[in-house]
Amino acid sequence: MAKYKFKFEPILKVKEILEKRTKEEISRIYLEIDELKKQKEIVIKERKKILTEMTEHLSKVSDYQSMKMYDSHLEEEIIFIENKIGDCFKRLEKKQKELVERKKEVKAFETLKENDKDNILVEERRDELKTLNEIAIRNFDGDKL
Repeated sequence: MAKYKFKFEPILKVKEILEKRTKEEISRIYLEIDELKKQKEIVIKERKKILTEMTEHLSKVSDYQSMKMYDSHLEEEIIFIENKIGDCFKRLEKKQKELVERKKEVKAFETLKENDKDNILVEERRDELKTLNEIAIRNFDGDKL
């Protein structure tokens, strides 16, 4: 068999590269989500610390007010982080759907490649059999003479 060359090989390679990039983007989104969750935990711990200080150390009104403002700021920061996490999950869902489509495209081209290769093998086998038949006919005709 001569070296097989799939006519859509460049397209298949591009589809595989796009699939790989989509997987990498999904990984980056997961890392971003993990980082945001860590940030959220840090802010929650800081908020608990402030609330504990406010209840245990009732001091001046100005201190209480500043702690309360800081607590409000931390609460807003938690909400902001949660919104960012929600956005990340939306992006993740979109990328996962994109990955499914990319995998389908790659699978379709791989199937096409296999079918094309099988067809070429069948054609080569048919040509070999035709050549063998011609040789056999010539030999048979040669034996009659």
